Amino acid sequence: MYPSREDGNDGFSPVRRSYVPDALTVDAVLAVARYGGMNQAAKHLNVSQQTVSTRIAKFEKRLNNRIFWRGAAGSSVTEVGSQVVRVLEGLEGALNECARGLETAVGVGATEDINLVVSHTVAEVDYPRWAAAYQRAHPHAYLHMRQLNSREAQRHVVQGQAELAIVEGHWVAHELHERVVGHDELVVVVPAEHRWAKPHNHNQPAIPSASASETRVAPVTKEELQSTPLVLREQGSGTREVVADILGMLAPPAGEFGSLGAQRTAIGALGAPGIIARRAVEPQLATGEYVEVPVVGISFDRPLRVVWSAQNRLSDPAQQFVRFLVDYAGGCGD
Repeated sequence: MYPSREDGNDGFSPVRRSYVPDALTVDAVLAVARYGGMNQAAKHLNVSQQTVSTRIAKFEKRLNNRIFWRGAAGSSVTEVGSQVVRVLEGLEGALNECARGLETAVGVGATEDINLVVSHTVAEVDYPRWAAAYQRAHPHAYLHMRQLNSREAQRHVVQGQAELAIVEGHWVAHELHERVVGHDELVVVVPAEHRWAKPHNHNQPAIPSASASETRVAPVTKEELQSTPLVLREQGSGTREVVADILGMLAPPAGEFGSLGAQRTAIGALGAPGIIARRAVEPQLATGEYVEVPVVGISFDRPLRVVWSAQNRLSDPAQQFVRFLVDYAGGCGD
């Protein structure tokens, strides 16, 4: 039972406080102070730059003080701003402690649901490792993952059917924000019996290896790739778009396949060259089943990105997952 007030009034009067900013304003101010600019802060918070600058402007107006100097090189705190930042850091800690306390109070078994779509290559090569690491760090998280090609994955986010997508390639729909979380390399591979697998010195047998330089196979030219039927992924996949962007016009394919696994198997079954993610065929390269063929003057490098709607603010669990991907997938975890 709560104690009575000394004046005999058993009711509570509201506590009178001066202005206290909301959590989003606290996040915006501290992000600008830590990252040195509105744009960098917006990327960290996964909101638009306009959202950050508007909150800062309203906060400065409410305090009747400038807390940031704006310049071409970014934003820096004023003398008053440095004191405000110290106060808000304390408030940030209190807000985080409050959130943890509320979770404990309600017995947080509450799950943090994240709906996302993952491109086929990322789903097979990277996502299982990323998801496992994330859920170890965030045991209450629940990742609802659907697998589609990169175009379809982005379409799902634009249409509101998923909050996030992890895709490969250079194209991103204009309705989406994006962050690069890693890079992937495509390589040309052929079955060991294919004529492209022969070494420079045809009197010596090919010595298959994960390194094309060690096999000493003769490189092929862009023109040879353009005129040779290749085993390819389907239209709309990030892999196919990178190949088309770099090579341009292609001969009719030896086969088109809607998944990474099917393409990998078809290269051997059809006995034809394929352009595929290196990490997807590392076991076949290591055993000598497939041989990597260098291409004169061409590297098939592509970014891996996480994308989300530019129209809607990400949920807190989704923001947390994006930060994890940038730090983990883009760093030592990749």
